[in-house]
Amino acid sequence: MDKSLNILEALGGKPATSFHEGLVAESIMTILSNAGITHQKDRYGNIVSKVMGSDRNVPAIAFVAHMDHPGFEIVSCQNNSVVASPLGGVPLASLEQSIKAFSFDAKGERVYCNLEPNPEGEERTVKVVSESSLKPGAPITFSLGDFRIDDNFIWMRALDDLGGCAAIISSLEKLKNLPLPCDVYGIFTRAEEVGLIGARLLAGQNTIPQDTFIVSVETSSVIPGVEQGNGPIIRTGDASHTFDDEAERILIKGREYIRKEDPNFECQRQLMSAGSCEASAFAVNGYRTTGIAFALGNWHNATSFISDKAGGVGEEYISINDFKGGIKLIVSSVLSVSEEYESFAPSLYRQVPLEYRKRLKSCEAGN
Repeated sequence: MDKSLNILEALGGKPATSFHEGLVAESIMTILSNAGITHQKDRYGNIVSKVMGSDRNVPAIAFVAHMDHPGFEIVSCQNNSVVASPLGGVPLASLEQSIKAFSFDAKGERVYCNLEPNPEGEERTVKVVSESSLKPGAPITFSLGDFRIDDNFIWMRALDDLGGCAAIISSLEKLKNLPLPCDVYGIFTRAEEVGLIGARLLAGQNTIPQDTFIVSVETSSVIPGVEQGNGPIIRTGDASHTFDDEAERILIKGREYIRKEDPNFECQRQLMSAGSCEASAFAVNGYRTTGIAFALGNWHNATSFISDKAGGVGEEYISINDFKGGIKLIVSSVLSVSEEYESFAPSLYRQVPLEYRKRLKSCEAGN
């Protein structure tokens, strides 16, 4: 199996939800260490990795993904009644139906349970039924498959956003031994699903230089205008913001470099408006942002849509072609930022050729 898929499989075996990303974080740091990629945690537990480039005059590029996934957390254990509350946008069906799940601890030990409706309790809570004892604060996630490949698709409990994490790690491994025109960061954040919290904290403390281009690498729900299997998506915006043109042009240039060698390289471009991503957290802090997305089926594990009470809970899935194409796009985008940066970063439309200036002036004079 391709190494990038091995990385994704390794991450898929580590359950996580917001504020409970320790297993994923440990796995990411182990992979980075084995690859010889420098990394450290900030004060909030976000992981910041870096591969050095050679030209200090070319702004850095940071690729960002989050380690958490929607889930639950036990909020009370009283009178033999265990109650949990959602962390992030879980399917409404998981509050209205009996759903198989499991709790997990810092060592990865799983305790299987059922989530049951809690009509007499606080709104948006569930009862947790288990033969084993559970404690307040324990995280819970759906009992779905860690990782499998079927018919050119990857199926996982939490592709959102382990798909982005694995794509970034795989890209860094390919880039680390190449001469790079700029510094490249790989950033892995916490608590995205409850409001982009890790990214907001990291962006606000200016851990990354302010002139860095930020690229969110995210799975995003399939919407009209995109199709799974038609390549990674250059994301022009999300539900909160339209992103930056200069940042996006780096991805466009990377795409065109690939197509010089592979004219059939598939890549889509779309405003992915189903949800917000971490690029928005950086955008409001003054960074130039853009995004790469993988079209995601069963977004947040909802087999129909999140607000469907009668829906089901299932594994998320993305196209292998899209995933591998996204890695190729990341690598090409970095390598195409060369000493010619100044010539392509400013918009083409800021300059008007002299011959057209003269022609318009002469036409106006003739009138």
